[in-house]
Amino acid sequence: MRNYDECRCYVDHLISEHRRMHRMLHQAHHAMISAHGPDRDATSADIVKVLRQVHDELKHHFAQEEGGGCMDEAVSLCPTLTAESRRIEAEHPQLLAEVDRLIAQALDSDQSVQKRIELEIGFEDLRRQLDAHEAAENALLRQAFGANINGANHNHMLPLDV
Repeated sequence: MRNYDECRCYVDHLISEHRRMHRMLHQAHHAMISAHGPDRDATSADIVKVLRQVHDELKHHFAQEEGGGCMDEAVSLCPTLTAESRRIEAEHPQLLAEVDRLIAQALDSDQSVQKRIELEIGFEDLRRQLDAHEAAENALLRQAFGANINGANHNHMLPLDV
């Protein structure tokens, strides 16, 4: 197993990507809330635009993970993580399909409060799935690199969405 300093570029990249994804998901959530708030600033088209951005960003993020990135490096250091790495990567198409389903739901939205609430609940479910996916990635990388990949040094834990 390599030490933390040898793998720092992988860990730093992952931290950066996860934080960027958290910001994007927060913005998407805000757009949905604004859509049925008292001012109703966001339209269904705005929500669709944000969800398409989420889809594109996740697709890019997943491609990086699958294309010789942190996950491959982790498996090369610790081959016993191969099955878990494959399981995590197998979630990628499912997560993208869930975003596609939300886009279709937003396109179908008749602007009713009930439809907006259903869309927001679906998005919260997606966020929970993404959080669980990220936690699995973090656990795998922690095992391989022997480092706290939350962005803190070895002795402290920080939340990813700081």
